[in-house]
Amino acid sequence: MTKKVFTAVMMTALITVFSCSREKQTSIKTPEEQTRQRTAVRMNSLSQDTKDYLSGKNIILILGYGYNDELSSNTIIQLMDLNYGVETEAKEGLISCLIYPDDFMRAGRIRVSSLIDLIEDKTPAGIIIIGAPEGISIPLSRLQDSTETGRLPYPVFSFFSQEDILAGESTADFVVDYALKTNNMETEETSYIPDFDVPDMLLNAVQTMINLREPLPADTNLMPTVQKIIGKERTVKHYFDTETGLMSVNHFIFE
Repeated sequence: MTKKVFTAVMMTALITVFSCSREKQTSIKTPEEQTRQRTAVRMNSLSQDTKDYLSGKNIILILGYGYNDELSSNTIIQLMDLNYGVETEAKEGLISCLIYPDDFMRAGRIRVSSLIDLIEDKTPAGIIIIGAPEGISIPLSRLQDSTETGRLPYPVFSFFSQEDILAGESTADFVVDYALKTNNMETEETSYIPDFDVPDMLLNAVQTMINLREPLPADTNLMPTVQKIIGKERTVKHYFDTETGLMSVNHFIFE
């Protein structure tokens, strides 16, 4: 009798261990599944209609002066990958990152005009430029001229541009700079802004482009949209040319 009871107890224990083992095995996820869980968390939460709109499209993110060093670019790219997915040769992603000048080198020379070739096979849902290098407006202008309307069918946002002011204003929906309280654009700081989260601003810009689905017109909604991207903790104002005293319609500064 004792042997029968012992045998029954052992069988029950073995069944329990086996069942627990199976449960643990089925809960283990493959590296691919784990990677998918760690990336594109915001992208995955979008509505199906929005996902359908973005299917096959990219938001082009150009990292220029002040944001093209290894630490800054890696930080931004990792955050973008976590939230929206960054496109690589191995996987698809909403964000397509270009780092200046490395991705613009042709035959040992920097050619900003190569932007056209870099995005030729892509369908942009928008272009975001941070720390725009001198001359980047030239290929953007050529892209504009290649359309029937003379205007790109997607939004272009420029932050902390280092190129000619008028050129930047003519090829972007808006240009935003950080300015000291003196409003002296020559002493403007771009790579370091105290108590300001630049990657978070870029995430806001991406989400704004997703919501817009079209260029941002220079109307009464322009400044509130820029304010929302920058964040309520900062004050966004129109940029005034110090020589002419004229106010720019689509150029803003914040303190």
